[in-house]
Amino acid sequence: MKRHEGRVAIVTGAAAGIGRATVEKFVAEGASVVAVDVQRDALSWAAGLDGVATLAGDLTDPAVNAEMVALAVSRFGALHAVALNAGIVVQGTIQRGSLEDYDRVMDINVRAVALGIRAALPALEAADGGAIVVTGSVSGLFGDSGLWAYNASTAAVVNLVRSVALDIGHLGIRINAVCPGPVRTAMTANVAGTDMERSMQARLPLQRFGDPTEIANVISFLASTEASFVTGAELPVDGGVTCGTGQWATTGGRRAGFL
Repeated sequence: MKRHEGRVAIVTGAAAGIGRATVEKFVAEGASVVAVDVQRDALSWAAGLDGVATLAGDLTDPAVNAEMVALAVSRFGALHAVALNAGIVVQGTIQRGSLEDYDRVMDINVRAVALGIRAALPALEAADGGAIVVTGSVSGLFGDSGLWAYNASTAAVVNLVRSVALDIGHLGIRINAVCPGPVRTAMTANVAGTDMERSMQARLPLQRFGDPTEIANVISFLASTEASFVTGAELPVDGGVTCGTGQWATTGGRRAGFL
């Protein structure tokens, strides 16, 4: 289904994982895309795709955010959708985690999102409205042990989305947050095949990690005109992990030997 035929999108954090899957989804559905990531070499996979322009830069820099919007408009003529997906995770408890790590997480996961929103608004308004989708996390809806900085940043992003929706709705611009649960990306590669992975899956009703394409599908929908009455929402795409209290394994998990 070519739901993005003739539309122009920006995707940040586009080098791999959810970002790459989102670029590929937009292109498959007819969009032209500006793919942005801090690592220039990691964007080489997109070089052969028709209708894709790449930009390397640090999204905590306002100039890079302005440049990605200018590139979309100059290369493709307009801007209709923005997927702000770039983010990082650092581990550590409140006692052991460094404030330097906290500042870095907040800078990339929150400030860069705010910069991206601010940069995109004039172009979206000029196109008679559009949509912004921010990648948050279920970790922004609840707490996790050992991820206090990440949890704080993704919670901030979720409430940022709600607040911005109130500010920009009259412009015909929508903004929503997608909140993934465990997804098979570089962020979760270290638990693959471990007891931790099996324990996490025991708490997922669907009994598996998600695939980046499954998150990209939801981002694509929220960025499309099919979601024209959806704004200010935070949508878990999490295999059902937020259905429960987290105290017990699911039925499938118990059958696998977990309590």
